[in-house]
Amino acid sequence: MLLAAELRTAGSSVLLVERRSEVDTTAKAGVLGPLTVEALERRGLRGQLAEVEQERFRQARRTAAAAAGVPDPALLPKSAVRCGPTNHFTGLEYLEPARVKGSQRRRMAVDQRALERILVDHARRLGADIRREHELTGLRQDGDGVTASVRSPGGRLEIRCTFLVGCDGGHSSVRKLLGIDFVGTGATLTGRQAAVELADPAALRLGWHRTDQGMLAYGLGVNRVFTVEFTGPPAAKDEPVSLAEMQDSMRRTSGVDVELLSVKAPTRFTDNARQAAEYRRGRVFLAGDAAHVHPPFGAQGLNVGLLDAVNLGWKLGAAVAGRAPDGLLDSYAAERHPAGRRLMDSTRAQTALMRPDAQTGALRDLFARLMRFGEVNEHLWNLLTGLDERYDLGDEHPLVGTLRPNWKLLLRERGPRGTGPEETGLATDVAELMRGGRGLLLDLTGAPPVGWSQHVDTVRVVPDTTGLDVGGTEAASYAELQAAGALLLRPDGCVAWAGTPGDGSAQVSLLDALRRWFGATV
Repeated sequence: MLLAAELRTAGSSVLLVERRSEVDTTAKAGVLGPLTVEALERRGLRGQLAEVEQERFRQARRTAAAAAGVPDPALLPKSAVRCGPTNHFTGLEYLEPARVKGSQRRRMAVDQRALERILVDHARRLGADIRREHELTGLRQDGDGVTASVRSPGGRLEIRCTFLVGCDGGHSSVRKLLGIDFVGTGATLTGRQAAVELADPAALRLGWHRTDQGMLAYGLGVNRVFTVEFTGPPAAKDEPVSLAEMQDSMRRTSGVDVELLSVKAPTRFTDNARQAAEYRRGRVFLAGDAAHVHPPFGAQGLNVGLLDAVNLGWKLGAAVAGRAPDGLLDSYAAERHPAGRRLMDSTRAQTALMRPDAQTGALRDLFARLMRFGEVNEHLWNLLTGLDERYDLGDEHPLVGTLRPNWKLLLRERGPRGTGPEETGLATDVAELMRGGRGLLLDLTGAPPVGWSQHVDTVRVVPDTTGLDVGGTEAASYAELQAAGALLLRPDGCVAWAGTPGDGSAQVSLLDALRRWFGATV
């Protein structure tokens, strides 16, 4: 859905075919990472995400009050409520993001089901054609496009398109039809998760718990339960998860004779971890779970998949419009395949640290002590959030290739393309300036803008934070922008160039970056 919206933002016509008749209601991801939050903010979705998160907080307070035997949720101290992003690595709750550079870049407690509904509405508002109960059955491509064979309620369809992207999950039909290898490791465990109602809400302690039988987490996002048992893959993986199955798993992993009154949105998962050997073949691309699958540890997978879409959308849009420079489409796999590989390594490491044997227990104890060290804490936080990821764009400047925050800004003059008030000191932020999905040149030097207005908006920024609500680590982040003098941001938020426009060599490198990412000037 996000890719469809990104393509519409870029001006491309989009047809999305979806096998399901409605949004999948099973329990899945529950947290959006900071890079995903910032990407969605750049498309104007900040308010809708905040509404979902606030409702989730209210539900979590009610659940916590019931577990504590407190009749009025309003009387419960905030510290007793667990909801949304928990600061843990493989269930070890010792991460301290406040100690990390960039800690102002927050995650959000928004579950995948709510996010999908938001993205469906967003894509439709932009004009995407979404057809449910349509299933891809075949494809063939030539030098001019792709022909997709689709089974629909009205019969078989032949659909012609310029490009085709498989965002069709771990069992991707697109990937299989192309014959792309899906390389990795098989399942060794069975995990289950669901929203549950306990007969005795106080029977289980909130949080993560490792036992002789595996792992159990309770209260992660309202009344969500998460169990892991190292008994091999599920025998009946295609059958629905029953109340009895969920209850038995909770009893085994907790050692408590819990009784469930109801189970909602139950699902199973394994530690199957695989990655597509190719993200592109000709005019066909893979993104999200079609390109990489993994166990749902660390709240990473949904975010990596969404960032695939953000990276690919504007590039495909440029190609459809006939203005993509050479190599632009190839940069998708070059940038996102390493991100998928990093995801595989992270989730495999977390799986290993969950095993219930004595040796793993000793390793977890050692790991917990190491997490107290600042550098270890920062490394693990960045691993989970992706904040330290950097695309290799061939530029030595430390900001080039990184995804920077949506800085608050004071503009010297009018906003992008001459819109907005003229008065100096207009307060805004990067997210608002990039709503249209175009490139953005932030200039703090006062140098005249270059003539790339068809593809890139140029704004002159007041080079200080006076009058802005900026402090702490956010101020330190803003100092990066001040030190650079000017930054060129791609539509996905990636820094494509940094320097001083008035400097001769920097001007040459800026023009090179503009040509590389946005094509010929006008």
